[in-house]
Amino acid sequence: MLAMTLSGTAVAERGTAAHRVAARRVGWVIMTVFALAVGGYAVALVASGFRLVPDEIAANRFPTPLGLRVHVVASGVALLVGPFQFARALRTRLPRLHRWLGRTYLVACLAGGMSGGAIALFSANGLAAGAGFLGLAVCWLGATAIGFDAIRTGDVARHRRWMVRSFALTYAAVMLRIYLPTATGVGFEFNQAYPVIAWLCWLPNLLVAQLIIGRRSAGPPARSVPSHEEPVQAVEISGGSA
Repeated sequence: MLAMTLSGTAVAERGTAAHRVAARRVGWVIMTVFALAVGGYAVALVASGFRLVPDEIAANRFPTPLGLRVHVVASGVALLVGPFQFARALRTRLPRLHRWLGRTYLVACLAGGMSGGAIALFSANGLAAGAGFLGLAVCWLGATAIGFDAIRTGDVARHRRWMVRSFALTYAAVMLRIYLPTATGVGFEFNQAYPVIAWLCWLPNLLVAQLIIGRRSAGPPARSVPSHEEPVQAVEISGGSA
């Protein structure tokens, strides 16, 4: 009787674990589709010679268009690359590609964050909007830099946590393009919605990231990599534990 009970419990636990893995994979697919869509939109802006930049954005008093253009390119690259750094298959089967994509993501985030912070200072939509996007830029740069420092010293667990936060901030570009048309579609004026969305597009993302980190912390700890070794692990959402 005891054996049957233990066997049934084990089967139930395996089934629950399988459902969790499936849910994570579905979540990764949804996240990736939206990231690639907005990254593709950035590619379209570049291909058009930036003529498709929305009028409301182009109306900002930028001292030069270079900052906006760098921000569009860098943020687009981060969105196109970032989701695949969460895939265990890429990390384990193609570690060299994983590392090069990671370096590309790092450079894109640094360029996107610095240019984003610079153009936030010239927002034509008020102090609240400018402060929101400046705060996003500072947090994005900080999270990415801490994540990079962690993997340089072989602290995989810390690297994973901070890169979850980094990509949550990268994903602000996706949420911005969800919230803005939704807000204007239900009757808000752009000038009313934009200052609020400047904060809404990234603060809830950090909360979700923290919930993911907290849930993963119950799993087995990631091993530390000696600093003389080239670490290949990174955060994963799609399958297995993070």
